[in-house]
Amino acid sequence: MIKPMVFLNPRGLGREPSFPPLGLLKAEAFELAEVIALKRAASVPIHVVFPVKEAQEAANLEKLCVLLEPLHPLLFDQGWLALGGDEPGALLELTRHRPWLKLFQARQFPSPDQPPQIRGKGAVMRALLYHLVQSGEVTDDRTIIQFIDADIVPSYFGSHWLAGPVGAILWFKQVEAAKIVYFRPQGGRLNAFLRSLLATIPHSAIKPLQTLVYLLSGEMAGTLRFWTAVPFKAGYGVEVMILLALALRQVQLHPDIPALEQVAQVFVGQMDHRHAPLVSSGSLPGLDQMAGNVFLTLFEVLRRNGLLSWSQTVAGSPHLTIPTMGSGPAASPEWLQVALGEHTFPPLGDLPEIAAVLNPTGNRVFQRGPQNCGDDS
Repeated sequence: MIKPMVFLNPRGLGREPSFPPLGLLKAEAFELAEVIALKRAASVPIHVVFPVKEAQEAANLEKLCVLLEPLHPLLFDQGWLALGGDEPGALLELTRHRPWLKLFQARQFPSPDQPPQIRGKGAVMRALLYHLVQSGEVTDDRTIIQFIDADIVPSYFGSHWLAGPVGAILWFKQVEAAKIVYFRPQGGRLNAFLRSLLATIPHSAIKPLQTLVYLLSGEMAGTLRFWTAVPFKAGYGVEVMILLALALRQVQLHPDIPALEQVAQVFVGQMDHRHAPLVSSGSLPGLDQMAGNVFLTLFEVLRRNGLLSWSQTVAGSPHLTIPTMGSGPAASPEWLQVALGEHTFPPLGDLPEIAAVLNPTGNRVFQRGPQNCGDDS
């Protein structure tokens, strides 16, 4: 029997309840004026970040910024374009007439423990977080930082994408992070397969992740306390790495409270974005490469925690072999080799210079194990 989604009522629960693990809320449950009042009363700075792969995202970002702009400075204080590519191009024009929007070039300002060749969304997110603390932009660990994907179709985007998750964190005293979830009418292929894969893992800590409406959503708001306590993957595996660390209780934000009871999911309705091709090419990653890295992240974490073992250890990093046809009708297939495995980063709070600035309360725990197959750290 399929159980329908049950939405929690924030006002019925009050502000200091024992929050259920990954409790589900509607974004519309938090009215914009109410969230603005909560922000003002708490004096909490809020930053909105768009991780950007390349400058070609500028046209879509322009439309998202137009929708976001009326919320500044009432709901958020600073916006960021966190660029992972080499050339900012048209992104500079986006910031020229928007004082609330800054460009951060991750290649120029990596964290000191980031190897120069490491690229990917997770590496960009972590580099920006390091910069915010070290530059003095952010020193209050209550500061809320929300990451939003740059390729969202603008017709689905609106103020509720910010008011919902920020409202959840400001309203519930126990909530440190809010993961945006949605329904994708024309997508969600990898998300569906990951859900099926998790269903085959008979472990009580993994089971709660099945209650997530959308496992691989890339949009999440969290306090600086949260973002400096979680581990990162450099690329496609970043979302599942964070989820698994929370589920396996490798992150302790408050004593005696399981991490998943400090994370809400906020439903924003329908969403769609640019669709990746099913099969990778020499220049464009496809869904196959994304899936390989997401699944490998899952296996690495399970192995590190003693929940999965290989009967035989194989040396070397895994590769995805993709057949590509030649130019003529009689041509034999060529083969494209794509390396899988992404760099794993420990929590930023483990770096002495970050810990010294934040002076965090409570213990930050990330159980490290031996380096696994495909981990290039």
